Amino acid sequence: MHIPYAPAFAAQRPERSVEVCLNNGLTQVLAWDRHTDQRRFRTTAPNGVTAYDIEPDGRHFWWFDANPAGIGIWRRQPFRSPATAPETPPAALTGLPPGRQHGIAFDASGRRVAVGIGTDTETRCYVGRPGGPGHLVAAAVGYATVIGLTADGETIALAGRADGDTAISVIRLSDGRLDVVAGSDRRRIWALEFRPDDQSHPQLLVIVETPEHYRVGTWQRDRGIALAAALSYDTEVTAHWYGTDGQVLIQHDHAGRSRLLLADLTKGEVAAINTPPGTILDLTCAPGGEVHYVWTRESVPPQHRVTEPAAATRGAARPAGPAQLTGNAQRSELWTPQPYGRIHSFLATPPGAGPWPTLFLVHGGPYLHDRDAYDPRVELLVRAGYAVVRTNYRGSTGYGPRWQRGFGHRVGLTQLDDLASVRRHLLHRGIAEPGRVGLCGYSWGGYLVLLAMGVAPADWSVGLAVAPIADYPAAYRGTTAALREVDDELFGGGPDDVPQRYRAASPMTYLDQVRGPLFIAAAGDDDRCPPGQVRRYVAALRRRRVPHQLHWMSGGHLGDATSQTHAFDELLRYAGQALRPDRTRVATADGRPYQPTSQGGR
Repeated sequence: MHIPYAPAFAAQRPERSVEVCLNNGLTQVLAWDRHTDQRRFRTTAPNGVTAYDIEPDGRHFWWFDANPAGIGIWRRQPFRSPATAPETPPAALTGLPPGRQHGIAFDASGRRVAVGIGTDTETRCYVGRPGGPGHLVAAAVGYATVIGLTADGETIALAGRADGDTAISVIRLSDGRLDVVAGSDRRRIWALEFRPDDQSHPQLLVIVETPEHYRVGTWQRDRGIALAAALSYDTEVTAHWYGTDGQVLIQHDHAGRSRLLLADLTKGEVAAINTPPGTILDLTCAPGGEVHYVWTRESVPPQHRVTEPAAATRGAARPAGPAQLTGNAQRSELWTPQPYGRIHSFLATPPGAGPWPTLFLVHGGPYLHDRDAYDPRVELLVRAGYAVVRTNYRGSTGYGPRWQRGFGHRVGLTQLDDLASVRRHLLHRGIAEPGRVGLCGYSWGGYLVLLAMGVAPADWSVGLAVAPIADYPAAYRGTTAALREVDDELFGGGPDDVPQRYRAASPMTYLDQVRGPLFIAAAGDDDRCPPGQVRRYVAALRRRRVPHQLHWMSGGHLGDATSQTHAFDELLRYAGQALRPDRTRVATADGRPYQPTSQGGR
């Protein structure tokens, strides 16, 4: 499923912006000139575009040209260049090695740019004039990302692991001075962006997480971190500088829904911005003061909306187009009480009364959460006759620090406990049909599917796993530096440091208990969940004669758009054989019976 991004605006020419949208199944850069209201695709990247930006004067935009495994270089292209240009656009900075995209930032003039390029072992920060040679100015072991360049182009900020010794690294280019801010497991720190109008005393916007709260503040050289007393929240927030008066735009996510706030760091004043109930997937602040954001809810596909915070309390945000309701699912929420808290789930069921054959659509991450947001897979599964459950197990964001991190190092097993509790709750409520409850997950969600089919085989009638972790130690060694750091935090180290924890969390450990049936889809160029460990797992299933199907996808992690569609079609067919939904009970919104189609998918 493609999640649209909000536009990136040229600071000096805000009428010019770029964004990425689907074009012939791939995400490509769409240039928007608001003076003429002309929108045109400007790239034909063979593997699509996910990272992009526009220079402050609006004359050129940048896009990251990566292979399916995520390795590539930045390219620079004129704003008005045709998408059908015969030559590949040149490198945006010359002399840089191919690597992974780890951030980009321009100064106010556009004469200096900083980019982060990741290798298997380190992140390198290069600085240069757009179109000219890049100069290496810093290297950090492991994963880090360039998050800011001051307006005068003299100071760079890099964000490292939030609980690590180098949560923030700030480098002054004129003399090489390095300032480092350390985080800890009780004080995680995220650097966000430099204040755009303060050159004499660079001010970096930060979020600080404690065991109970998330707080918004700033960091300054020789002054350290100052937190705003009024800006403390019990669940996750992110923030952006807004305008030139020191105001901050805050997005607060709680229990699967978003809200926007406008805060004054100095005065401590906070005003709510009028946005509709649902989820904000992405947002940007245009130089003129408008906030462009991508909004959705369960029954409404993502759409671009615009609001002006100065007038937000007086009127509703205006949509880019009318909301298009879709599907005919019955939607509700379920809170499952447990001694450690309440587990929140979003439910979608076919019309009428249950019980229903039920599929848990398990989110990945694990530091993500299911939301009041449109997911075409839910629509297709409900139309096929299933009740669909999306559970925010422990480890999910959106429910506070303790819910996200307060389960020790029982990786995977804790999440399975939560899924099992919700399963029992659904059976008790007469929503799920006994003996016809399965699991479906992508990426880390696919990992939980494989783990559950070995740890609790009697609970789950079918497992459907796309791009999963099948052998955790092997996946750790073959994945990206960024994901190794996630695993280091989850487990308290790598497989060589805490081998027993990885063994307890690995689906390979429980192979002898797996009964199946299992559907597994994997991509040959997956850099996050490497294909080799999936092959070994499936070979072990074959030796044990466990009923299963293996489906290979083309492209990188989760496959390209076409292979995603094919994989979902196969997944749906396999689930139907295992759970046998009664499609005669399902009707579309206009009363006609559901007709299978191959046009669905992510």
